Amino acid sequence: MTTPATRQTTQQKVATKAALELLFSADISFEQKRREIANYINPDKYIQHSPGLADGLETLLELVRTFDRDCPGYSIEVKRVFADGNHTVAHCHYRFGADDPLGKAIVEIFRFEDGRMVEHWDVIQDVPATAVNSNGMF
Repeated sequence: MTTPATRQTTQQKVATKAALELLFSADISFEQKRREIANYINPDKYIQHSPGLADGLETLLELVRTFDRDCPGYSIEVKRVFADGNHTVAHCHYRFGADDPLGKAIVEIFRFEDGRMVEHWDVIQDVPATAVNSNGMF
């Protein structure tokens, strides 16, 4: 039997993956991203903990516009999403175009209110060309 908490957690996981894939896909126009992102992120309340970004959805959209312009062919692959209460954690592999073939391992953390993201943290690490182990980062 599915409980309301389980449904909420599942919806948050789906919303996290959908929002990341919407924003960080080079195949989707910026105009479409701008139109659709408010389905996932609260435009009136978006608290940012990433040190290079100010609070607010507009700052995030400007970052996305920069990627669209300066990083042709950039991509994201959401490897897994976890949820706990009103938080989700996404483990992602970002590649920022031809100049970044290995990409970055990024953990995105979101807090939800009323079904939309209202707060964000991230942890970013370069994917190395070589590693001491053979396990891979993903």
